[in-house]
Amino acid sequence: MDYALGAAFFYAWSVTCARRSSAQHGPDLANLGRLLVGLLVVGLIVVFSGRNPFCAGWGWLILGGVLGLGVGDIALFHALPRIGVGLTMLLTQCLAAPFALILEYEALGHAPNGPQMAAALVILLGVGVALGAPAEGNPADRRTGFWLGVLSALGQACGAVSTPMAAEACRQAGVTMPDGFGQAFVRLLGGVPLVILFVLWMSRKDGLLAKVRRPYAFGSAPWWMLMNGISGPALGVACYQWALTQHPAALVLSVVALTPLFGLVMQWALEGQRPSWRLWLGGAVAISGVILLRTR
Repeated sequence: MDYALGAAFFYAWSVTCARRSSAQHGPDLANLGRLLVGLLVVGLIVVFSGRNPFCAGWGWLILGGVLGLGVGDIALFHALPRIGVGLTMLLTQCLAAPFALILEYEALGHAPNGPQMAAALVILLGVGVALGAPAEGNPADRRTGFWLGVLSALGQACGAVSTPMAAEACRQAGVTMPDGFGQAFVRLLGGVPLVILFVLWMSRKDGLLAKVRRPYAFGSAPWWMLMNGISGPALGVACYQWALTQHPAALVLSVVALTPLFGLVMQWALEGQRPSWRLWLGGAVAISGVILLRTR
């Protein structure tokens, strides 16, 4: 599960960068910018390393990008301002694992064994304890944010299950599945066009740059977008795909559910916001679940 832990770490740093990038560029432009950066970085790695990113099941990876990086991340970025980082990540990460478990079982008949399921539930319980504080703000926004969080979780689960579907297609065709960078490139090819269309539609009245903060912080804002793209869509998705190739989607998503815990620790280190007792207790429970999962 080392790759899943790596994905959780890079995703956490990506969320930390996304907070600052969204404040400078608005949520939609920040999301599109990070995906374009990720596509460029991963594309250069694929081209100059001579990798062949396409395989027998590449259509499943494209679909995974549309649902995960497209629908899932759009819903995630729009849930954040409505219910906050904690509850958004709680819904997205904790619900994605059981959604993926159901989808993967229905599609391929794969299911984790009893001890693995118990360890996954311990991880989800820990994340729930750490981030279980109620949302604040307007009740209508909370309801909208809640359903956006659920939609994000479903998108992430569909994106995750697309990888074992692609692996099964490769197995039946007798070909080798591309590595994490190759898979990440194909998934980005699926997600980026949908996000571009969504951003153009949302900005059709006020313009693409309407939510960019003025005066623009040229010294820092582009760097937050750059780091967001490298850590999330590039390195994070690559680790994520490697993990999904080796383990069931529900187990990978359970480990990746540690992302918000890592993110809150990073927020404390960078912004001085001390985490509550929920983080320490939930973090201890979740990490114990990861240890149990690694021994099964």
